[in-house]
Amino acid sequence: MTDRDLTRRFAAHRSEEVHGHRLGSVIQDIVYGGNDGIVTTFAIVAGTVGSGLPRYVAIILGLGNLLADGISMATGAYLSMRSERDQYRRIRDEELEEIRTHPDLEREEVREYLQSLGLKGHTLHNATKAVTSDPAVWADTMMRAEHDLSLSSTDRPILHAFTTFLSFQIFGAIPLIPYIVPVAADNRFRIAIASAAIALVALGLTKSWVIREKLWRGCIEITAVGAAGAVVAYGIGAALKSAIGVAL
Repeated sequence: MTDRDLTRRFAAHRSEEVHGHRLGSVIQDIVYGGNDGIVTTFAIVAGTVGSGLPRYVAIILGLGNLLADGISMATGAYLSMRSERDQYRRIRDEELEEIRTHPDLEREEVREYLQSLGLKGHTLHNATKAVTSDPAVWADTMMRAEHDLSLSSTDRPILHAFTTFLSFQIFGAIPLIPYIVPVAADNRFRIAIASAAIALVALGLTKSWVIREKLWRGCIEITAVGAAGAVVAYGIGAALKSAIGVAL
């Protein structure tokens, strides 16, 4: 096989190679934002029902929660990733300084790391020499080996923030639907409970679909955790109202 043939085959392989869904890089944001949106919105709905407040109060508080809490979560995700990136750069600068001042010690750390991966003998020696021949590659290797950090984990903070916000809005709005659309007053809360359950199942299905696991696994996991959070939130509100006359 010629080099040209190998290059052509490799290009075709890269174009066909698929490792996970394209949403895989943001599935954590989808689950995080969606679950929080469902639980907090349902807690507000349950609190207004428990205190006997009128329907429009549930709508106002629910919509206010969707916007305010959604923005808070998005900005929190953005600032968190920016802080992580700043930390990465600071620690990498420290590694570069240690490479300049204590190259023998840092080289030994690389050798131990490569040895832990299973390299031995001449292969270990040559790999260590290759990695430590370039300070940038050397520092990046130490960031993974010693600190378990990579710059790619902090990429696109705006995308992660927007995904968190959008997921919060989409899934969090579902328990509020019975109070926005015309529904008999006696059935609103029961439908809200069913809507919250449907939203959790939908979020679980989304997670399983994106990470390509069995669909029932995501449904059971997210529905159980989200339902537990909703029950606890409702229980706290009911306890406070019973104890001191305050409803959440």
